[in-house]
Amino acid sequence: MPSLLEPIENFNLPSEVIRVLRSRGIRYFTPPQAEALRRGVLEFKNMLVTAPTASGKTLIAELALANAYLRGMKVIYATPLKTLASEKYEEFSLWYDIGVKVGISTGDFDEPGEWLGRYDVVVATYERLDSIFRLKPRWLRDVGVIIIDEFHTIGDTDRGPIVELLAVRALREGKQLIGLSATVGNPGELAEWLNAELVVSDWRPVRLIEGYYNKRKKKIFFEDGREEEVSGSLLDYVAVRALRENYQVLIFRQSRSRAEETAKKLTRLMPESLGYYDLVEKLKSRGAPNSEVSALAQLFRRGISFHHAGLSFASRRTIEEGFRAGFLRVVVATPTLAAGINMPARRVIIYTRRYESGYMKPISIAEYKQMAGRAGRPQYDPYGEAVVADARSEEEGWRYVKGVPEDVKSALVNARAMRIHTLSLIASGYVANMRELMEVMESTLAFKQLASLLSDEAIEYTIDQLVSMEMVKIEREHLKATPLGSYVSKLYIDPLTALVIIDDLKKQQNVPNIYYLVLIAMTPDFERVRITKYRTLAEEMEAALDNGEIPEPRFGLDYYDLLRAYKAGRILHAWIEEVDEDQILERFGVGAGDLHNIVETASWLVYAASRVCHIYGLRQHSRRLNVLAHRVKHGVKEDALDLVRVRGIGRVRARILIMNNIRSLEDLAAADPLRISKLPTFGETLAREIVKEARELVRKTAT
Repeated sequence: MPSLLEPIENFNLPSEVIRVLRSRGIRYFTPPQAEALRRGVLEFKNMLVTAPTASGKTLIAELALANAYLRGMKVIYATPLKTLASEKYEEFSLWYDIGVKVGISTGDFDEPGEWLGRYDVVVATYERLDSIFRLKPRWLRDVGVIIIDEFHTIGDTDRGPIVELLAVRALREGKQLIGLSATVGNPGELAEWLNAELVVSDWRPVRLIEGYYNKRKKKIFFEDGREEEVSGSLLDYVAVRALRENYQVLIFRQSRSRAEETAKKLTRLMPESLGYYDLVEKLKSRGAPNSEVSALAQLFRRGISFHHAGLSFASRRTIEEGFRAGFLRVVVATPTLAAGINMPARRVIIYTRRYESGYMKPISIAEYKQMAGRAGRPQYDPYGEAVVADARSEEEGWRYVKGVPEDVKSALVNARAMRIHTLSLIASGYVANMRELMEVMESTLAFKQLASLLSDEAIEYTIDQLVSMEMVKIEREHLKATPLGSYVSKLYIDPLTALVIIDDLKKQQNVPNIYYLVLIAMTPDFERVRITKYRTLAEEMEAALDNGEIPEPRFGLDYYDLLRAYKAGRILHAWIEEVDEDQILERFGVGAGDLHNIVETASWLVYAASRVCHIYGLRQHSRRLNVLAHRVKHGVKEDALDLVRVRGIGRVRARILIMNNIRSLEDLAAADPLRISKLPTFGETLAREIVKEARELVRKTAT
C-alpha cells in the first residue's frame, strides 16, 4: 500500500463509522481525505476541497454526513444533475447500517417537501435545494451541514448564480458548508470568501500522463519525455493499439455529429464484442427508442459506442454499464460525459475546439482538465494517458498539458440572475429592505470580485424592474413581494417568463393548444433547451403567424427566436397528440434525450403558466393550461388523463385500454385482471397491480 495512504485507525472516528468503512473494504484514507479530517471537517468547519477525479472527495462528504447524523443533525447534499443525484443517493444509502435514512428530491419546485423531514440526508439538485430555501420547510432548521458537489460550477452562467446564493444562505444561517470541486485556478480566493479551510490536492489513485499529438510529425509527445509514433490516422491508431494491448479508450469530440461519425468509422477496425447481445437486450428491456436500438446495436457488435445528451437515459445508462463492464472498448463522447459520470479509461483522447458563433474556438484549460481526469482506472491501470488530439502548434499542445485551470468568476452579475435571485430573497422573507438586501449582496463572490457591478444603483435598478413587473412593492421603505411575485418565486421561474405569459394572454380569448406551447417556448426559462434545425419550418411558421395560431414575438425576441419556439411547439403538439415517439424523433430530427428535456421543461412551464394565470385572474387560460400541463407531462390526448393517474400506465398502455373500451378509472377498477393481462404490453403481474391501484383511487375519490 503506498505510503501516502493513511490507515483509518489513525483518526479518532466513531466506532460506527469505522465499522461501515471496513464493511466496504476501506482501510486507508487518501491524502485529501486525511487532510480534510485534520483540518476539521468533523468539527463542523467550513471546507473547500479541490482535487482530481477519483481522489476520494465523495467519501469526505460521507464522513461529514455520518458525523452530523451521529450528532442529531440533518444533511443536504446538492449536485448539478439528476443522474448524479441518483448515483449519490445509492452511495449514501450504504450508511443505513448505522441508521442513516437517505431521501432524494430533484423536482416539484413549488412543493415545500415537508415529507423530506423523515430523512437524515437529502440528496437534491441545485435547483431543488434553492427551492427548499425559498419555501422553508420545518425540517430545514435541523440541517447542520450543506454539501455542494461540483462547486466550480459557480462560474457557470446558468447554474453558477444558484450555487453562489446557496453558499451565501448556508453561511448566513450558520450551517457547515462543504464545497467539493475539481481543480480551479483560484482556490484560495474561494476559500477566503467562504471563510473555509482549504484542502488542495493533486493526488490521484492512478498517475496521469498528459501529452499532445503533432500531426505534422505523426507523433504523440508526452510530458514524461516519451514519444509515440503514430501510423495512419490518430484515431485509427489509438483504437487498434487499445485493442492489441487490451485497454479501453474514451474519445471526446466537441459535437454530437462528430461523436457519432467517429464511432461509426471506427467499427471497421474492431472485431465482434462478446457482450453485444446482452447490451442490446438491455436497451430493449429499458424502453430505448427503436431508432436508438437500431443505431447502437451495429456499434455494440464491434465494442464501440457514442455517448451524448441527445440519447435517451436508457441508452446512456446501458452504454456506461457496458463500458464499465469491459464489453465496450471505445466510447466517443461529448464533454457532458466528463461531468461527474464514473467512466474512466486507460487512454483519453481530447479534441479541444468547439463551434461557437460561427467559429471554431478553443475550450478552456479547466474543461480540458475535466476530461483528462477520466484517464486511468483505479485498481486496473498502472497509469492513465490524456492526449490533446488537435493542437495546432507545439505551444498550444503544451499550454493544455502544463497549464492550470482558469480562475472561477462569479456569474451573478447579469440581469436575469439578479431579478430571479433578488425576487427570491424578498419573497422568502430573507430580506425586508434595501439595507438587508445589500448586506446579502455584499456577502457574495460577485461583490468580492466585481463590487462595482453590485453597487446600490445596480440593485435599485433590479428592484425598479421587479416593481414595474408587479412582482415587488415598496411600502415605507419595506420590500414586499406581491401575491404574483411570491407565486413566481415559489414556482421557480424567471419573473420575465411570467411577464411574457401575462402580457400575451391577457389580450387573448380562445387560442389553440399550439399557441400556448409556442408561447411557453418563447420564455427565457426555455432558452436552455436544445432546439436545432428549425429554419426549414419558416414558411409553415409564417402561415401560422398570419392565421393567429401562434403568438407574436415580444420582449426582444427576433424572427429566429420565434422559429425556434415554433419548432418546439410543434414537437410538443405531436407529443400530446400521441404521435409515436420514434416518429417524433425522425420527423423533427431530435434525439430521445432532447425530447425528454423538451417535455420535462415544458411540463413545468405550462403548469407554472396555469398558476400565474390563476393568480393574475386569467381563469379561463388557467383552466386550459392546467389540463395541458397534464397532457404534456404524460404525452396523451385528453381522454387518457384519467387512466395515466395509475402507476404503470403511460401513453401507450392508456391508448390500448381505451381501444378496448376501458376508458376511465372506474372502468379499470371494474375490469377483470385476466382480460387486461392478455392485452399487448400487459402481463398478469402488471394487470393485477393496476386494477388494484385503480380500485384504491376510486375508493379515495368516493370518500
